[in-house]
Amino acid sequence: MNTLHPSQPQPELMVAKENALKAIDLLVDNQVAPLPLPYAVAYEYWVGIITELHQAIDRQLREGKSLDEYFLRELYEQYLAAERFSRVNGLRDNIQGILRTLMEALEETGQSHEEFGQTLRASIPNLTEESAGPVLRQIAEDLLQAVVKVETSNRLMHERLEQARQETDQLRIDLEQQRRESLIDPLTGLYNRRAMEQFGDDLLSNENQGQLTLLALDIDLFKSINDTYGHAVGDVVIRQVADTLRKCIRGDDVAIRYGGEEFVVLLPNTSLEGAMIVAETIRHRIEALRLVRRTDNMMVRPFTISIGVSCRRPADTWDDIFQRADEALYRAKEGGRNRVVRELDETQR
Repeated sequence: MNTLHPSQPQPELMVAKENALKAIDLLVDNQVAPLPLPYAVAYEYWVGIITELHQAIDRQLREGKSLDEYFLRELYEQYLAAERFSRVNGLRDNIQGILRTLMEALEETGQSHEEFGQTLRASIPNLTEESAGPVLRQIAEDLLQAVVKVETSNRLMHERLEQARQETDQLRIDLEQQRRESLIDPLTGLYNRRAMEQFGDDLLSNENQGQLTLLALDIDLFKSINDTYGHAVGDVVIRQVADTLRKCIRGDDVAIRYGGEEFVVLLPNTSLEGAMIVAETIRHRIEALRLVRRTDNMMVRPFTISIGVSCRRPADTWDDIFQRADEALYRAKEGGRNRVVRELDETQR
């Protein structure tokens, strides 16, 4: 039998080791500690199986943006955590199905045994030695003892299955909590991109939904803020924008951190004109923010935000609405930043 010498690693191990070293180098080059979560994303990048993840990192690097911890966390939640959660969720459903089937079968079997036992108990007194003879009576008593043993065994099994069902229900609750947490951006507490897609699909599928408008927002010159004051201040700026969004929306409105310095606000039952008013309110409040760096009391230069606004049209998909808002955001940037721009009319496109 052919075997590899211990000093000669298998080819798969050599490839894995090479990808592991590349992943660590990628993180170190971007000043990110190779902790488990960022490392998992960097390793998947070099493996290259998840095309969208690979393209997202390439695009970030191509645009000169850093691979900070929060960007990598978003990729993890979008491409890695979702897959693992789906597998666990499927396993949970399978376990619950098996338990349900077992308990139903056990209840049916237990009921049959109970009915048989009751019949034997009622019949044995009638089996006198004169009418049935000692042998037949002994057989009946032995059968009754066997049924009692089966009933006891079934009762213990039922108790264990009931305990397993309760544990599975708790697992379902825990997984649901994890699912909710997986829809929240850890830096800002806003919903994340995965949640945005879920909300968008739900809103579009609601036949009773009225007008739906969308704001696409981007912090102007955010890279220069990070370069000038550091990522810690950049994180504070992102959180301040998130807090401003929370204060400017109400009711069923949804604020989302789309990624990096980009945000999205969903405004159900809001006209395009109403959304423009909300957007201008957000823009003015952010323009008025003044931040001071705690370490040295340095005043952080004022920052602004650009906003694109779109409204749902008949037969729109979620991508249609989002693309028009993104195009309007691009025109706001090209027009000088710190402004709100609405989508083009159909005749202008």
